[in-house]
Amino acid sequence: SFVAEPSVAESPPLFNIPCPVTLGKMARLIIVADELDENGKAVIHLAPDCLQLDALKGFLDSKPHLRPRLRITTHSANKSTIEKRSAPSLLRLATDGLRNKWPRFAARRVISVTQAISLFIFLQILVVLALSNSAAVVLALHLLASTFYIGCTGVRLFAAITFDHQKRLPRAIDPITEEDLSTLPFYSVLVPVYQESGQMRDLVVAMSRLQWQAERLEVKIICEADDIDTIAAARRAIDEEGASCVSIVEVPPGNPRTKPKALNYALPLCRGELVVIYDAEDRPDPLQLREAYSAFKNGADNLACLQAPLVIYNHGEGWVPKMFTAEYSSLFDGLLPMLSRFKAPLPLGGTSNHFKRSVLEELGAWDPYNVTEDADLGIRISRAGYQIATLTRPTFEEAPINLNIWLKQRTRWFKGWYQTLLVHMRHPIALSRDLGWRGSLVFQLMVTGMAVSSLVHPIILYFLLSAVLEVWQSGFLSVMGKPLFLFDIATIFVGYLAFIFLAMRTLPVRGLSNLRKYLIGVPVYWLLLSAAAWRALWHLIRRPHEWEKTPHRLRSRRQPRPSPDM
Repeated sequence: SFVAEPSVAESPPLFNIPCPVTLGKMARLIIVADELDENGKAVIHLAPDCLQLDALKGFLDSKPHLRPRLRITTHSANKSTIEKRSAPSLLRLATDGLRNKWPRFAARRVISVTQAISLFIFLQILVVLALSNSAAVVLALHLLASTFYIGCTGVRLFAAITFDHQKRLPRAIDPITEEDLSTLPFYSVLVPVYQESGQMRDLVVAMSRLQWQAERLEVKIICEADDIDTIAAARRAIDEEGASCVSIVEVPPGNPRTKPKALNYALPLCRGELVVIYDAEDRPDPLQLREAYSAFKNGADNLACLQAPLVIYNHGEGWVPKMFTAEYSSLFDGLLPMLSRFKAPLPLGGTSNHFKRSVLEELGAWDPYNVTEDADLGIRISRAGYQIATLTRPTFEEAPINLNIWLKQRTRWFKGWYQTLLVHMRHPIALSRDLGWRGSLVFQLMVTGMAVSSLVHPIILYFLLSAVLEVWQSGFLSVMGKPLFLFDIATIFVGYLAFIFLAMRTLPVRGLSNLRKYLIGVPVYWLLLSAAAWRALWHLIRRPHEWEKTPHRLRSRRQPRPSPDM
């Protein structure tokens, strides 16, 4: 648990990286050792404030021998120099920070020795039992798998029954008063991108529309240093739009090449007390930061994170985007708000997460080796005793438009869920102690249950088909086969109905009632989810930390904004 681990204050610092406040002060003056004046002394790059010019003149009048060594430059140029000098340390922190601070929560090693031994012993016992009484083993596994399946169904049904349409409509935003302006926190927006040159113009425009006090807002587009096209496109967009609050962070090449590593690299370079994450294709509601600030301001002291709803804008481009939209609607307007009301652990979505910076640093930030770093971080936040809540103002994003792209994206998500499950189940007793009985139950249903149910769904269908064939061939079912057949039918169809019921209730919130008729395709969509789950299991064994990127297309700046169905 978090309580049992040594705190960072008890051990010497691992990395020599200046904090953002110190970084700002240091950027006023830098000694450049590899640049010498005519006397062979190191040159000093100075970035004075306008108010300091008279004082600087007086200082140089009293020490004229320093004049040849001084070079007047800008604060941003000096800051960039310091960031480049800190790059090796930042890279070590990005890749090893969590592993050094909280080793038991790091996914660099996918499965622990204890878990591997336990799994081996379990399989051996299973083989022995199967050889002696295979029917009993099949029955036991059948019932165990169905239990997780039914648990997930129950969570969805409860979310659908307790759903409140009015509470999911975009909230009115409290005005920022004169008193607020003096205490308004600095907000850092982090946008990790890779091979997204076509998105940069629209991304910069969307970030510029965020409503926050300009001098207290920074947007950092985080690029891989060798992604030349994206960096060039980002610079052009910043210049053309005059987006002074937007800057670029270049992450040096190095494994793992993942989104969480890029985020870890950029976090120490941020000034914000509040931090939000967006993806390259995201177009957030301009008032989302304002809603998040109001929620943090009026929320409990241990409120650490807020999840904004994700809404698919291109649902009209085919069957896959339509089903993806229904799934997102159920998750972000149904399941997650329900869990937050009960202060249960939330597996976060991959974007539009708003954090208190202090909590992020306390927990070691993101796991660079977990390919769904969002879900893992959500569980760690809850284990540390903090709360996660949800917002109402959405972020619009694009769904995969074809099955191939969708399958790769969903494989990565499932693989990350398996990683998260293995990491947090290394010490089940500690997990139970951290989360409490209710939180532990939610973890097993949301993480274990979702992973297992997707894997067993085709297996339950196989049992159903086998029973149908048995009736076809012999005319009757065995004594044990009949109740199992009825049980499986109920399990499958109640599962379908729970998903459909929740989607039917949540889709109108974002003006998407017209998609209800497509929910008849849920059985096919679930089979595709199962295919992705099994593919993810194979990837977990073969290449556990590989990040299969989801490509995004160019799109116009004016996106459709569905209005709620009243």
